[in-house]
Amino acid sequence: MTATTTSDGNGVITGDPAWSRILIVEGTSGVGKSTLIDRLFRRYAADTPERQLRTLLHLTQAHTYGPMAVDEDRKTLTEEQKLKHLEKVVSILEWSVSSLTAERKVKFFAVVDTLHLTHCHRPGVLKWEHVSGLAHRLARIGARLLFVHASRETIWERGIIPRRDEEFMTGYACPRFGKTLEEIHQYFVDEQERMRDLLSRTCLSVRVIDADADIDSNLEIAYDFWLS
Repeated sequence: MTATTTSDGNGVITGDPAWSRILIVEGTSGVGKSTLIDRLFRRYAADTPERQLRTLLHLTQAHTYGPMAVDEDRKTLTEEQKLKHLEKVVSILEWSVSSLTAERKVKFFAVVDTLHLTHCHRPGVLKWEHVSGLAHRLARIGARLLFVHASRETIWERGIIPRRDEEFMTGYACPRFGKTLEEIHQYFVDEQERMRDLLSRTCLSVRVIDADADIDSNLEIAYDFWLS
């Protein structure tokens, strides 16, 4: 059997998701998303025989969220800008899948560090109604959503204290999310719960993992969810 391409009725061409593995990792700041993603890629490379590595795409927050930073700082960021940016990201993934028209095995692997859920909360220009259509397009190419959830203590210990003197905290989070470390911490705790509320509304396959659990156990869960 060979892969096929289909149209979603709006002119968007999608390939057979059987030949791709796309994982979107979401969660508030400091819960360990980057650490987990790093471990996922190292595990994938270690498990793959020589000369058998396939297309491996990692979209960091420099791609998924960073391009909005300048206009966000200027307070000129609009709904149209955010949606245009998300459209580009989703289109990259759609093209990558649709190009697999003659394949008989998985050839495209991708992990995306935050996407539409995060854009609904920072800086809050978008609402779920704006991105629900994008979620449907992601579902059609087989994307899955991994949500990393942490206790408020872990968010403080991993996301606030170690970064209290870093540019992220002094130049970005403050005063955007609060004027003190405590206020910023509470913002991230509240943001996490707002993001979790959206999980029940998405059409994507979702898996929630506990950031407080053993990292090796979480790696096994995430790896299986991504590649199964």
